Amino acid sequence: MWLTVIGLGVISVWLLPTVGKQHNDISVQLSDTKSKLDTAIDTQRERTQELSQRVHQLARLQIGWDKRWIIQQTANSRVDVHGGRLAVTGLGLDFGLSPVLDDDGQPMPPAVHAFKTIPEGGMFYVGEFRAEQLDATTCTLVPVWQVTQDEVDVWLSSPESAWRFRTLVPSPKRLQIDQLHVHLQKLMGTYAETAANIAQQVALRQQAENQLTIRKQELLGNPDADRTLGRPEYSQGLLRTISADEEIRNELQVQIDVLRRRMKEASEKQEELLRRVRESSEQLPSADNGQITQSGSAVQ
Repeated sequence: MWLTVIGLGVISVWLLPTVGKQHNDISVQLSDTKSKLDTAIDTQRERTQELSQRVHQLARLQIGWDKRWIIQQTANSRVDVHGGRLAVTGLGLDFGLSPVLDDDGQPMPPAVHAFKTIPEGGMFYVGEFRAEQLDATTCTLVPVWQVTQDEVDVWLSSPESAWRFRTLVPSPKRLQIDQLHVHLQKLMGTYAETAANIAQQVALRQQAENQLTIRKQELLGNPDADRTLGRPEYSQGLLRTISADEEIRNELQVQIDVLRRRMKEASEKQEELLRRVRESSEQLPSADNGQITQSGSAVQ
């Protein structure tokens, strides 16, 4: 009984501060994760706005250059996207798109600048392409930059929208376009990093919330957990188990106090009886003192 009381006291003194510290650490981690997630979302919003402004600025720089072709999505003229390339029907040799000659007089694929109209009105600049597999009425446009999947998704959006193609961009504007392309690539990289950071922060936040839920269940109990014989804290929670054990300990202490009082009363009665025996033995005649003393010693 004493070992049980002492063990319960040691468990309650040792476990409660440890569990409380773990709960506090997880709460701090969850708060920090939420703060980082909010910061990452704000950064993504700013990058998205800047990216949209750059795209519209780039589109405004491309209006009114050289000869052009407008390809509507019809049976005789259309633009299909295949693996980051544009398969164009209605643009070829018969429509005025001719190869260019290099310094040695050899034909080379001409440059074609592509635009795509948007349902809201206006258009945006897609980029520069090389017109390969040039035929009378068809050609394949190969991009001169490394295309991302996000760009391909934009090309595939609004498949009924018309395309516009041009063969020339003035050199000052071309320099600005190249600079904007570089800036756009950087923004794309930053955007991808920000999105990855947000995904990581969301995952960390979810892990922290899961850990917090587990710790709360360990403290307050989990009604869905299977009951384990001898380990009530698995289903009832550590706090409830410790509280129940403390109540049992308190009841044991009350019972022990009662036994102590009874033992004390019995001891006092015993001493009183011995005192009376000694007093009675002293009142007997002297001839029998030795014998009575021996009897008193035996009683003691």
